[in-house]
Amino acid sequence: MKLLEVTVPEKAKDEVKEILQEYAADMRSTEIERQDDPAVEFAVTVNSSDIDEITKNLKAIKKIDQGKLIINVLQQETLIQKGQKTKGSLSTLSQNEIYSKAQQFGGLTQAQWGLIILSSAIAAYGLALDNIIVVIGAMMLAPILSPFVAGAISLTVGDKLLMKEALRSGALSVLITVLVSFIAVLFVPVSRNATLELVATPGIVSILLSLLVGSAAALTFASDLRDQVAGVAVAIALVPPLSAVGIALKLGDIVFALNAASVATINILSIIVSGYVTFRILGLKPDTYYKQKNAEDIQKIVVGAFLFIFLIAGFIGYFSYQSYEGYLNQQQLENDAQEYFGDDLLEIRTAENTATLIVIGNQSETEFKDELDNRFDVEVRKLEEIN
Repeated sequence: MKLLEVTVPEKAKDEVKEILQEYAADMRSTEIERQDDPAVEFAVTVNSSDIDEITKNLKAIKKIDQGKLIINVLQQETLIQKGQKTKGSLSTLSQNEIYSKAQQFGGLTQAQWGLIILSSAIAAYGLALDNIIVVIGAMMLAPILSPFVAGAISLTVGDKLLMKEALRSGALSVLITVLVSFIAVLFVPVSRNATLELVATPGIVSILLSLLVGSAAALTFASDLRDQVAGVAVAIALVPPLSAVGIALKLGDIVFALNAASVATINILSIIVSGYVTFRILGLKPDTYYKQKNAEDIQKIVVGAFLFIFLIAGFIGYFSYQSYEGYLNQQQLENDAQEYFGDDLLEIRTAENTATLIVIGNQSETEFKDELDNRFDVEVRKLEEIN
């Protein structure tokens, strides 16, 4: 349930009252003056699901001139009426509320920029110290998720201005995070560690997880579930991989920087793609012909983002398969060598496609190779040959 405050010119009060009575659980009106013109302010309690339809019907009243209709949507936790079932506010926000919220979060305030700077430095030091708890704290602190969710909404409703503002804020927050992280560890000894590897290693499972959590971020945004925001921010981490990029640049490790950047990019695109799909399922759509045409143009971004994720997933899948195949070959080689040499096998050294077997006694390398079905170039060396 939500409380609406509707202000209209006095000449339209009868039509407005008739519309509101169809949806209102209760209603009261007050005669006021607005900009020296007589007006009426209605206060009504309605279901959240009815707000969009009420707004559409009120906008269609011809007696209300441009800019003369004001609708304030206020939070109302519970409506208690004698003899009636108590009604709460646990429901999805209306399209107008979601759109208004997106406009609010499309840009960032000075305080939010400050939080991004602080969280970036905290994440960088947490990664440098190999302290995952500090890194999680940095994730929960940064409001970096909101602009990208707002961007997904802009694609859904066809608002180019909101899209540009959201993506501009999101891109700037990404650059700031990388820069601050780089500066934070510039004079601090740091090396690659387990936590850095964890946040900067892309994988097929992490891509699927990002898409699912991107949808969860959209549902959290649309349902106004504030308590779940922190959990979503942790699950679809943006700050740690971006901080890892800054640290990798300090180390001069370009490959590691690209890996970390790919993780962050996948997470960002997942928010936009799965957020867009989720908002469409929730029923968000352009409310004017002009926005409908805009939506048809800018929704190409969603297709491009999905194709990019698919391409990245293909590369990751290929290299993961190659790595797994190499692991299977190595395991097969170790099993064959153990079976053939038994206790005379001391050690197996592998490097890419070569393998060196250290054995005791007079062993036949040729005979072993004849029985071997493996891609490794194998060399058998006797213990007495090792310096």
